Amino acid sequence: MGKDKLGVCVVGLGIGYAHARSYSKMEDVDLYVCDIDRAKVERAKRELAVKGTFGTVDEVLESPKIDAIDAALPHDMHKDVAVKAAEAGKHMMVEKPLTRNLAEADEMIEAAERAGIKLMVAEWQRFAPSIVKALEFIDEGLLGEVFLVCVYQLDFAKITGWRLNKEKAGGGNLIDSGIHAVNALRLLGGADVELVFSQTTRFVLKEMEGEDTSVTVIRFKNGIVGNLITSWGISTPGPHAYFTVYGTGGSLWEKLGSDGGLYIRSSKLPEASEEPVKVDLPKVSGFEAECRHFVECILQDKEPITGPKEARADLELVVVAYRSAQTGMPVRLPL
Repeated sequence: MGKDKLGVCVVGLGIGYAHARSYSKMEDVDLYVCDIDRAKVERAKRELAVKGTFGTVDEVLESPKIDAIDAALPHDMHKDVAVKAAEAGKHMMVEKPLTRNLAEADEMIEAAERAGIKLMVAEWQRFAPSIVKALEFIDEGLLGEVFLVCVYQLDFAKITGWRLNKEKAGGGNLIDSGIHAVNALRLLGGADVELVFSQTTRFVLKEMEGEDTSVTVIRFKNGIVGNLITSWGISTPGPHAYFTVYGTGGSLWEKLGSDGGLYIRSSKLPEASEEPVKVDLPKVSGFEAECRHFVECILQDKEPITGPKEARADLELVVVAYRSAQTGMPVRLPL
């Protein structure tokens, strides 16, 4: 890019505050923030190394100080802000999901390609040490031939604001926090998805228009089958794994809770051939890693790991799952 320091503006200081905190630690970034809530802006100014602030997205787009935008905004704003950012020549990282539907996604991607800017989705779990190490183990063949992948994103959430509106959100739980699990399932499955059967429910969060719970069965083109369960209605999920991968020569899983971490049993590892062992993982923040990656992609002209193609594939699976839940029938991909 020809610059040693990047001007990055975080727009939206909800979950975006974790992004701003990450950029604040980077010596090659000048951090700016933008939010309509002045209290959030003032907090950022007090706690972080903020170079400057903006009141509106348009001000951000017009500023020559800004090279890149990190937008943590409601889903229905993603497409318009991304297209405007591309037209203004600003690189863009947008919070997951890419947007609400495939038509909006394609418009965003086309705008970014025309402008020659980097477009990335903030999928922090892709950079989590447990996911990174699990993918390494699978690639090394330590599980033998993988045949089953399960991912469970279970939580209890108090949903307010725009997330209550199905049109604004693009759906409910699955397209929101559930899309983290979608990305994890796709990565661990290691291939494109060819068939999806899904059911959704709303038993707990009746104030929502979208689903609070989803159950999805997936077949990958490589023959692996997957099971995906996501929910915002689970008040006490109990002990369970976030993800589990089963192979002919072993298995691995990320256990949640006080004794959580990544565990592996493998016939190819003497120390783990009989009983599972806990894997030592680096203490890396997924938020910091994704923000660092975004900056490096711009400064070093690299393509983002969680770029438009990856993000669109996650969104397509969600769209197909919703179609399956509506019709009661399995749906084949691609659409």
